[in-house]
Amino acid sequence: METVILVPALATTARLWRPQIEALAGTHEVVVPALPGHGAAPGPFTLAAATRTVTAAIDAAAGPVLLCGISLGATVAALACLERPGRVGRLVLSGGVAHPPPALAVQRAISAVLPMAVLARIAGAQQGPDGAADLRAVGKGTYLAALRELAHLDLRPRLAGIDAPTLVVCGERDRVNLPLSRELAAGIPGAELRIIPGAGHLWNLEQPAEFTDLLRTR
Repeated sequence: METVILVPALATTARLWRPQIEALAGTHEVVVPALPGHGAAPGPFTLAAATRTVTAAIDAAAGPVLLCGISLGATVAALACLERPGRVGRLVLSGGVAHPPPALAVQRAISAVLPMAVLARIAGAQQGPDGAADLRAVGKGTYLAALRELAHLDLRPRLAGIDAPTLVVCGERDRVNLPLSRELAAGIPGAELRIIPGAGHLWNLEQPAEFTDLLRTR
């Protein structure tokens, strides 16, 4: 049985993947690693610690592995795949980045001054009550630490080392990440790029059946 490892986005938990977990139950072994400082996992958050969390899940899988990450989780998934050459059978990266976009500096500045209540409302508007609750539980310190880590990331020189068959996807309305997804796909040998019509950034929630079908049929 294929093991599907789903890596959450920043300030989210397994609840982000609930539609996929429920749909894949019984046909796949589904694992959702808790990122450092998220859910019950201890912090602090660093990309290195997050990568170790995912590589541990890869190491624990008995069979073939489909590794999928969304947003920050896509970046962590790419890092984990680099750390485990030959171990990932399929890699799906949704809305990920290999280096920080200019918009990240704006996001960091705004997030630093906005009260947590406002940030939680924004998360709730995108993800519903679960998103707001997850962000409150993560806390502003971990949220800003993760943004700081991303600001110092540049995976571009390492993308050629990803050896898993890779699908890079991005929502059509996720305009900030469209050029970055094209860059990811261009840098990974043999990667396929798909732009999802009508979809935004966390489109696994917007179009859950379509996202799950992508995991099944890739």
